[in-house]
Amino acid sequence: MKATIKMEKLAELMFRRGWSRRQLAKNAGIGEVTAQQICNGQRNPSPPVVKKLTDAFGVDFSELFDLEQEDRADQGA
Repeated sequence: MKATIKMEKLAELMFRRGWSRRQLAKNAGIGEVTAQQICNGQRNPSPPVVKKLTDAFGVDFSELFDLEQEDRADQGA
């Protein structure tokens, strides 16, 4: 499984707090490049970064992320 960030929700949470990408990085304890890549949709966060982001925003996992199976096999057609 892989966590895919809900980009609209990320933007909303950052806007409500008045956070720039740099402030997101600082408040979540992640690198600025990592924050930039996540915000640009160039990178899916690793499990430790997922935890840091949800903690920084004070939200549940499901509010900020969707879970996707990496290997989607057709089920009984």
